[in-house]
Formats: sequence, C-alpha cells, structure tokens
Amino acid sequence: MKRYKRKIRLKYKKERVVLSDVLPFEIPVIFSNRYFYRFLVSYGVEIRDNKIYWNDNKKGLTEKKKDTLLHIIKLLFGCKPNEPIQNNSFDLNKNRRRIPFVYKITHKEKEFRELAVIHPKNQIDIIEFYEKYKELILYYCNISRFSIRRPSEVAKYIFFNDKLHKQKSGLKDDSIEVNINEYEHLKTFFTYKKYTNIFRFYEDYRYQRAEKKYDKLIRFDISKCFDSIYTHSLPWGLLNKEMVKDNIPLSENTFAGKFDEFMQNINYGETNGILIGPEFSRIFAELILQQVDKKVEDHLLKQGLVLRRDYECYRYVDDYFLFYNDDNVKEEILKSFKLELREFKMWISESKTKSYSKPIITELTMAKLKIVDLIDDNIKFRIEEAEKEDEELEEGCEDENPFEKIADKFTIYLNPNKLSAKFKTILKETNVEYKDVLNYTLVVISRKIEGIFKKFDLKYKQYAELEKEGKFDEKECRKKYNLEKRLTTFILNILDFIFFLYTVYPKVNSTIKLTVILTTIINYYKGNHNFKKSKALRFQSVNRDLVLKKIQDEIRLILEKNKCVEHVQVETLYLLIVLKELGKEYQLPEPVLCEYFNCAKDKTTSEFIFKNHLNCFSILVLLYYVGNDSQYEHIKEALLSYTTLKIKNTDEAKRRRSAELTIMLFDLLSCPYIASAYKKNLLSLYGIPDDASQTDIIDFQKNQKYWFTKWDKINLEKELNAKICQEVYS
Repeated sequence: MKRYKRKIRLKYKKERVVLSDVLPFEIPVIFSNRYFYRFLVSYGVEIRDNKIYWNDNKKGLTEKKKDTLLHIIKLLFGCKPNEPIQNNSFDLNKNRRRIPFVYKITHKEKEFRELAVIHPKNQIDIIEFYEKYKELILYYCNISRFSIRRPSEVAKYIFFNDKLHKQKSGLKDDSIEVNINEYEHLKTFFTYKKYTNIFRFYEDYRYQRAEKKYDKLIRFDISKCFDSIYTHSLPWGLLNKEMVKDNIPLSENTFAGKFDEFMQNINYGETNGILIGPEFSRIFAELILQQVDKKVEDHLLKQGLVLRRDYECYRYVDDYFLFYNDDNVKEEILKSFKLELREFKMWISESKTKSYSKPIITELTMAKLKIVDLIDDNIKFRIEEAEKEDEELEEGCEDENPFEKIADKFTIYLNPNKLSAKFKTILKETNVEYKDVLNYTLVVISRKIEGIFKKFDLKYKQYAELEKEGKFDEKECRKKYNLEKRLTTFILNILDFIFFLYTVYPKVNSTIKLTVILTTIINYYKGNHNFKKSKALRFQSVNRDLVLKKIQDEIRLILEKNKCVEHVQVETLYLLIVLKELGKEYQLPEPVLCEYFNCAKDKTTSEFIFKNHLNCFSILVLLYYVGNDSQYEHIKEALLSYTTLKIKNTDEAKRRRSAELTIMLFDLLSCPYIASAYKKNLLSLYGIPDDASQTDIIDFQKNQKYWFTKWDKINLEKELNAKICQEVYS
C-alpha cells in the first residue's frame, strides 16, 4: 500500500506560538512572523516575571554587536531609549500596554470588520502565557459537549502529503535553519477537535446522522460575538461572578485573571470587546462559551431534556446548530441560551437565525451541489482513449504519425457567457447571495484547473519527447501550436469567468482564492509549474503573452474600480503581488498606480502626495511592488515622505507602543529598496541620533535579512498553500 501522508514529530519550541496563533488570516501573503520567530529563537528572547531577557553570548557577537542588539530589543519591544538594564533584562512592571495595529476588511455589504495585529512585545507575552497556562487552557476548553472546534492537546506532529510537499516545498533560498523550520506546516499551537474548518462539519457523519434522527434544525449565532465580549467575563465564567466582584485582587492572580489582563494589555487597556483575528482570541471566546454551553446543558437536564435524545446541539466558534423534533423543546433551549448569554453581556443574532424542516437541506447546500454540476457540465476537458494510448506507447507501438494519436484526442470546452448566466440562475433559484458561494466556487474551479493542467501534461509530454528526438516537421509544429492555442483559449475563457465572479463581491478571502488560481496559471505558462513529466515544455511566447496580458488587464480593471480607500485596503493588495509575479513587462504604469492609491500632484508644491490614509500593509505592499524600478520614482518618493510624516505625527510616547509603527519601522530598516540615509532619519525619530549607532543597526539587518515582510525571492505558490491551510472559515 502506498503511503500518502507522512507524520513528522515537532521539536517543541514555545516560541512557535507566534507562527500559528498570533496573526490574523487576512494579511498580505508577503507578511509573516517567520523571521521574527527566528530572531526570538536565535537570541533566546523571552519574558519571565514581567522582565524581558535575552542571550547575547552567541558565537561571533562582539561587544559592539551586543550594544546594537540592545538597541534592537529596545526598539522592537517598545522600551524607552534610556530604559535601565540589569543582567540582560528590562523590568516591564510599569509599561505593559501596547496599541494594536487595527485595520478593516469588508465583512458584509457596506459593513466592515476590524482585525488586529498585536505589538511584538505582546507577542512574546503570549509565548509566556501559553507556556505557563497551556494545560489549563486545554482543561477549560474541554468542558462543553456542544463544541466541535476546541483545543484538545498541544500539537506534537505535522502531517502532510509526501508528493504534494515535494512539489510545493519551494526554493532552497526560501528556507531557514532546520531547527526552526516548523513554520511550513504548523497551523495552530494546539490540535483541535473535531473540525478545523466549518465546512468539514457539513460533510461529516455527525451532521448527517442528526439530519436522519431529527425533523428540524435551527441555526443561530451570537451577535457581534468578539465585539461584545467583556474581558472580565472570563473570570466571571471560570470562577464566580459575585465572588470575583467581591475579591478582585485575588481573582487577578488566577489563570482567568491573567488572561483577562493580557487581553486588556494587547488592546491598550480596553475591556469592552476583544481583538478579532488572532487564534488566541478565539480561544478566549471558547473558554467563555464553554461555560455557557455547560450551564445550558445542565439547565436542560433539570427540565428533563437529554442531549442526543431530545436534541443535539453543535457549536463551531460562535455558530450554533440545534437539531430537534418538538418546537417546545426548541423554545426551552433558546430561552436557556438567551438567559446564560445575557450573564456575559451577549445576545443571539435574531437576523441571522434560520430554521429548516425535513428534508433538512440548506439553501447553501443546494447551491453548492448545483455549482459543482454546473462546472462539471460546462468546463470540459477530456482525452479520449487515454489509457489505451498510454499502453500502446509504453509497449513501443510504432506509428508512422504519432501526432495523429495526440492532438486529435483533446476535448476542451468552455463558454464563459453561458456559464455566467447559469451561475446567476442558480443564485436566483436557491436564494443565496454571491458572498455565500463565491469562495466555494473559486475553490472548485481552482481544483478543476489544476486537474486540467495535469491531464494536459500527460499527453503534451509526448511532443517534448518527439521534439527532443528531432522528429518535428512543419505539420507537427503546426499541430503542437494548435494544441497550445486551444488550451490558451480555454484558459482565457476561464479567466473571464473567474474575474466575473470576483468583481461582483471582492473580499480578502475571495482575493486569496483568486490569487491561488492566477498563480497556478502564471506558473504553468511561465514554465515554473511543478509537473515533472514535462519540465522541458515551454509555451510559445504568443500564447504566454495572451494569458499574462489578460491577467494584467483584468487586475488593472479591478484596481481602477476598487480604489485603495481609507476603510478597506487589504482586499486588493494581493493583486499587486500577483502583478509583480507577471514580470517587469506587465507592470502597471505609474499613473494607474497613483490613481489606485489616490496619489496626485499638489498644485502648489508640484509634489506628489497621498490624499488618503495608508495603513502599514498598504505602505509595505506598495513599496514591495515598486522596488527599485525607476518608472515609479514619483510615487516611491511620495510614499517615503508620507511614511516619515505618519511617524512624526504620532506622539513620541506612542510611537514605540504602536504595533503598526513598530512593525513598519523594522520592515523599512530591512527593505533593500530604501537608502541608508532615509533609514537613519527614521532611527533619529526613535531617539537614536548618533550616526555610528544608526549604521550598526542598519548593518544588523543584513544578518537578520527580514523582519515581517519578505522583500524578495517570494515563492508565491508555496506561501498561498501554507496560508490556505490556516483558514478557519472558507
């Protein structure tokens, strides 16, 4: 029997928390904690008893470099320049709160959701917290019998497909030291029961069994769950509300009290609402909802209602699925939930509550089934008698004209206009919205395209073999060209359809899935694909240019339609990264880029200025895109001026506490597209005025290479595949 998966034991490092449980899913693909993690491990940076410690005894570290490391640590963790140091440590008793980097993404039509990246200082706080309280997290997350996504144990192994891993492993220069290389496949610090993605629940026997056993289903969730959570709710839930209020000092030293304090510190002291995005926030919410679930089940049991006899209830984060037969049972359960949630200042979202009767099938399920059939029926790629032909070839069957057995066997078909019309019909018939099925549709198409490329390669490789043997004449060359052209026409039609889908409702998640498709196509046509059997094949430039130009044109239209507005900036940044992948000949003209970022020439000074607020991600991605290209001279100059003003206009005391400015500072210091003089100016704004120290800090970056943004040598396919594995909702 073939082994499809391989299990690798993790070398436990407490620092790996920053790789898996800290950053939101919706961040630019070039941004990660990978190199920040490397820094923490390399220098043994940690927090113990409210003090930051580090190890500067590394081999080759001179006294001068030790002083530079000290500057780096003070800057990175928001300490004052004159912060007293003793035995390679800083006392943090008085200065623990930091300002998170909060940014918006589209959530619903005309609605936004705020996500957050926490300060590097708070990121090492969570390392210490997990290390100290991981067992208690596991204990309190395994109380509810309703929860179907909960931490069950500390992750000890990584599982991956051997073949896929080899294909997607990336370039050699994209790796870091083996001993800190867990990032590649690490999803979360804990393993989760029972589902890491909600859609796996829909396909599971538990859901299907409940459908058979019960006549009715009601779905509901908690209204603005994370925004509603009061941080003190955790001590209330795990201890006792009245006891906590009467003995606040005592509760502060408990696990619940410490988690409450941490959630405040990362959010600049806020107690109303918790940050959205990081996995540890979902764990915080899970701990509270575990208590709600347990109290509801206990209350219902006293009423004579038994779980899995009278009802079944499943909760995925804050989404509930209640199966039942009797309406009186449903009303009693809902009443109990409302009472218990009210104790924690949370409420059921009435507008999102939906009921279903047997046969229990949701509008979404019906739409998905129809979409799969639609794509299978209308995106056709067949190779007739492929198995027979392969056998004959393997047996060395001679044929005077082998091309007849290759080119004429392909069936490639797609009508994008017809497909679009039928897709809209499905939405109308099932009464679902674009946003509900867009991601699913793009995933189905993505898998379809990968399968088509693999099938195409299996036959097309025969041309490579014949070409290599010098058996080509004019007729055969023409057939090869026609085959390339047919596939290219097919891909152009595919691109028409997926961009039609995407432009209706662009969101971060759908942008990521679109990017996956585009990257697959780009790599295939540029000869960078991972299908080994036809590595020698290269498409004619005319076909390659048609596809790449099509991608450029469609992205350009999207950028012209969706300006980089103040409220939402992450949605389309991925597309700039894709454009970078196309190559220099497909780059956007500077005026188009200026229009997208609302950068225009000032009538008074004749200088280019940004009229909209740009957040950290927009600044870094734009800088990544323009690089050192001379055609972007004006917008790059304007960007650097804007960045300087962004720092200057922030109160000096808050600069070091700001997650956004701290992350941006370190990425700019490591950026290869910025002159040293500009970097020195930035350092002077952070209280490091002397030239020698500035030079030493800049030189330090050469060893560190990157901090959060990877400025070059991006393996986009690999990065995207790693990111998709971290989805909680798809």
